[in-house]
Amino acid sequence: MEAIRFMKTLEPEKVAPFRFDGGPIGCLLIHGFMGLPCVMRELGEYLAERGISVLCKPLPGHSTTPEDMMRTTWYDWYNACREDLADLSSLCDSVFLCGLSMGGTLSLHLAAHHAQEYKVAGVVTYGAPVHMKGPLLPLLPIAKKVVSFLKVPEKDVADPAGRDLARSYDRVPLACLSSLLELLAHVKHDLQDVRVPVLLMQSKNDHVVPPSDVHLIHALVSSRDKTVIEVERSYHILPVDYDKRLVKEKTYEFIHRVAHSRGNCASQSVNT
Repeated sequence: MEAIRFMKTLEPEKVAPFRFDGGPIGCLLIHGFMGLPCVMRELGEYLAERGISVLCKPLPGHSTTPEDMMRTTWYDWYNACREDLADLSSLCDSVFLCGLSMGGTLSLHLAAHHAQEYKVAGVVTYGAPVHMKGPLLPLLPIAKKVVSFLKVPEKDVADPAGRDLARSYDRVPLACLSSLLELLAHVKHDLQDVRVPVLLMQSKNDHVVPPSDVHLIHALVSSRDKTVIEVERSYHILPVDYDKRLVKEKTYEFIHRVAHSRGNCASQSVNT
């Protein structure tokens, strides 16, 4: 009965992958931990309307039940993204990685290891972490041995409409949360290998990821073209929150600029 209940909770339109075939510039959209493709769809439609080929799929374990997710690790999520990147790059001249939260961290990891292989031209992140907030995190190594799941708090979205759209499982597998922390620690050491242009978007009122992480990522990546944009009206899930229009516009401006002018190596920080 538990599996059936969660299958009903996750509406088909929320978990459905989407793909828009456009021009020679591609964009792989990657949702976050405990997230769904629906939170990236409006951004994907915006980019597709401007001639960009777009692909977004649910990460393994994220579109069925918490029990299914419990059987996955960050290696499964990363390898699925790499396969999607390979698929998109086979059809496009260049590909941009745009990731929300953990999806942003996965995007940076892909750029660090596969930029040349898969024609990665740039990375855009929305609230990408290298650390996580949470008073229970220090207890996780012990807690996961005695408890399989914890109740998920309300999604960190200021806009009520976006909060409803972002709702997914109501339980998080502690083994997966532990795997997420392993991913963050791993990628932190790989950021120096990111050399493609990056656009890092972050809310100053993020309750999931320390807002200071965006500046740490900015400092650690080796990209010569790297920009930070900070917002204040939204919380963590930027693509469906109050600043979503700015997110869409700045993402497209970055993709358009980098795709048509690879020589730009400006480094800047922008506050809005």
